[in-house]
Amino acid sequence: MFKTFVIVSSVALVGVATVVAEARPPMDHTKEQIAVEKEAVEMVAQVEEVARDVGYHAGRLADLTRNFGVSRWTHDHHLDDIKALVNDGLRPALKRLTDVQAQLPEWKQESVDRMVADAMRLSEDASSAYIAKASGTGLPLAMNDEYKRFISDVVAHAAALVKTSDAAHSYAEAHLKASEAGLSVPKTRPTS
Repeated sequence: MFKTFVIVSSVALVGVATVVAEARPPMDHTKEQIAVEKEAVEMVAQVEEVARDVGYHAGRLADLTRNFGVSRWTHDHHLDDIKALVNDGLRPALKRLTDVQAQLPEWKQESVDRMVADAMRLSEDASSAYIAKASGTGLPLAMNDEYKRFISDVVAHAAALVKTSDAAHSYAEAHLKASEAGLSVPKTRPTS
């Protein structure tokens, strides 16, 4: 059941990215735009929080793959937690972000694209880790190099997702405060 569920989440994230083309064009900083940006800030914060949680569980799994005495149940427990976080936390937040993506400033649209891409890779590698674990029947997980590689990749993708969402959240929050205060804010992110 887990294998199918995580694989479905990966496909669902791909499907989410295709919805963007049908969204409406960007608006000026009206009350409606500020409300949309406020919701986007909340969704980005949710992505960041969930990515940190996924990183924790993936990190624990990476540590556990170095120990021959850890049960398969312990690995299943952390993989199930990752599955739930992806399906119940990342997917809904990213779906909502892509729903409003065209209404967001250009820099935020790019951040959403990066978060979706990182989340898709994370989900795909989590699915692959589960499959590699199941296909290595009889082989201790500490010796299953394919499983260990996928877990390592999940750790890396979770870290990338945290980094992207943290930066987007910090900048978006400041941008939103300026908009709410009536300050003129640039539509694109400043370059350095």
